[in-house]
Amino acid sequence: MKIFQKYSDRDILNAIEKGQDEKVLSFLYSDVLPKVKGFILKNQGSVDEAKDIFQDGVIRFYDVVKEGKFEGKSSISTYIFAISKNLWINHMKKKNRYISEEPVDFKDDSVNLLDDLISQERVNAIDAILKQLGEGCEQLLKYSIYDNLSMKEICEKMGYSSENVAKTYNYRCKQKLIQLVSDNQTILNLFGQ
Repeated sequence: MKIFQKYSDRDILNAIEKGQDEKVLSFLYSDVLPKVKGFILKNQGSVDEAKDIFQDGVIRFYDVVKEGKFEGKSSISTYIFAISKNLWINHMKKKNRYISEEPVDFKDDSVNLLDDLISQERVNAIDAILKQLGEGCEQLLKYSIYDNLSMKEICEKMGYSSENVAKTYNYRCKQKLIQLVSDNQTILNLFGQ
């Protein structure tokens, strides 16, 4: 079993933009294809169909990146899975077949709440909450959550005097986000809390 290096979303985007995407493409195959395969197999599809749908999803993702339209509102993994899922649903609708809308259990600890924000309504609600955090907190959380940067890298990008300062701000921003979410009934309703 070959183990692939894990790439951050920023690494993936940089590699695609530079045309040096062979390694990150292998990573996407190892990271996202099993999720797509699980969903499609659970919904009346075959392994070959899953591979085809996944490849179409990756091509669409690449097109969005090349056109400069990828906004990074969800992780690349979630984005490609959502594209693939929608492609499969549309494929099955053309055949007049039913698709289960039950959530897929990826058994992947790296998938977190923000990665699961697929519906546009949820994305818009989260964007509104992030705007309330202020630009500094919003950028810091994007670096730490979406880009998975280390505190040292965040310190350099944000201009903090030390990693401890970055950790402190990161903690405070997360606490502020938690408070804003818990005080917002719309968000709680959207996520069934």
